[in-house]
Amino acid sequence: MRFERVMIKRDTNTVHNRAVPPWEIPVLEFLFEDGNVTPTGVFEQVAIEYPEANTEFHRLTQCYGADPQSGTPYVAAVYGNAGAGIRALRKAIEEAKTEDEAVPAAKSTPAAVTSRKRKESPADSLLG
Repeated sequence: MRFERVMIKRDTNTVHNRAVPPWEIPVLEFLFEDGNVTPTGVFEQVAIEYPEANTEFHRLTQCYGADPQSGTPYVAAVYGNAGAGIRALRKAIEEAKTEDEAVPAAKSTPAAVTSRKRKESPADSLLG
């Protein structure tokens, strides 16, 4: 599985460089707003299996929490609530898996790093 490195600007003095799965990037963009999350185009091969959508939905909910006023998990604000959100996340995971299979492995080591332009995704209708 491939993770992509992103630059996350929390404030003018704090910038983080993290490797995350591609379906996590929209959640980060929602949390940190436009222009504060920048995919670098650098991918890292990670030796783990693709998660099940419901397990990953729960992990993202636990990791990023919920809006304090409405109580809506941030992952649900991006992908949708309940079954619709899990289906949308499942589709995003499958798209990442398909894209990863199309890219030949740079090396057989888990720490292999490749650089490639990220596929632009259309705007999510749930955010509009």
